[in-house]
Amino acid sequence: MIAEFYAPGRSFLHRWDARAKLLVLPVVLASFFVPSTPLVLLAMTVLIAVVITVALGPAQLLPPLKTLWPVLILITVLTPPFHRAGPALFRLGAVTVLTTDGVATTLTLLLRFLGITYGFFAVVRTLSLDDLVLGLRWFGLPYGACLVVTITLRTIPALAQTWHAVRDAHRLRSNVADRGRQPIVKTYLPVLTSVMIEAVKGIPVLAMALESRGFGRKNPRTSFSGLKEGPRLVLDAAFLAAAAAVLLWPALVRW
Repeated sequence: MIAEFYAPGRSFLHRWDARAKLLVLPVVLASFFVPSTPLVLLAMTVLIAVVITVALGPAQLLPPLKTLWPVLILITVLTPPFHRAGPALFRLGAVTVLTTDGVATTLTLLLRFLGITYGFFAVVRTLSLDDLVLGLRWFGLPYGACLVVTITLRTIPALAQTWHAVRDAHRLRSNVADRGRQPIVKTYLPVLTSVMIEAVKGIPVLAMALESRGFGRKNPRTSFSGLKEGPRLVLDAAFLAAAAAVLLWPALVRW
């Protein structure tokens, strides 16, 4: 089964050159690590969300949130107690639970996490794995490292699909009356075991696929497809560099 994050389309994000997107992505992600206020991080995150909405549709904003919501809740709950500087906003008896510094730090971490996730999601969702590998190879990344990236980006959604399929299969074979009374560990441990078995069973297939493609050979490799040549790379890189500068400028000014 071949699964990947890429969603085919004809939006402006899809049409931009793969090398230009790979070149600008680290700059965009690094902009969220520059010291800045939550308001600046919010503006940057909203800008990326607007780009995703225009290119892919508003529904594409939900999958990252569905995946990250446990982490976001943990950040929201665990960060304020460890940052108590500034005026107190909420006290529980004599204990200060929430302060202005705790709120600011929590918002900073949440917006950084969301902004980085949406930035990476915008590229991966609009860049096919073939173009991704060709772009990385164009920058000089070894073939083995490119293969690791490809396998990782295909394995994650494949395992997610396997998880849902196995979970549905277990539900069909379980007693409806006992579903709500079983502990969470007892409910999901058989599913996790089945997913691990399916993953192990796929190792020989992956090994044969790598062997058939000559993985490990030392001779120069060729490629069936290639990236487009011409001035498009320069134009796309210039446009994306300008967009990244606009995104990064508020954070640099604050810094």
